[in-house]
Amino acid sequence: MSELRISIQLAVAGDMVKQDVLEIAEHKLGEMTEEEIESAIEIKIRTWVDRMIQVEWEVIEE
Repeated sequence: MSELRISIQLAVAGDMVKQDVLEIAEHKLGEMTEEEIESAIEIKIRTWVDRMIQVEWEVIEE
């Protein structure tokens, strides 16, 4: 089974902190247009980013 492979790199302040390869099975792309495939890739990347990045904060009382 063939897959569309997407190389992704996450940098923070210019420093590479994570690299990965995302895959989408080509049969899931079916008869999608180029724009629909691009949208599917963007959704896959946003999902990956949501899993990788966690930001915590708190107000510091003086």
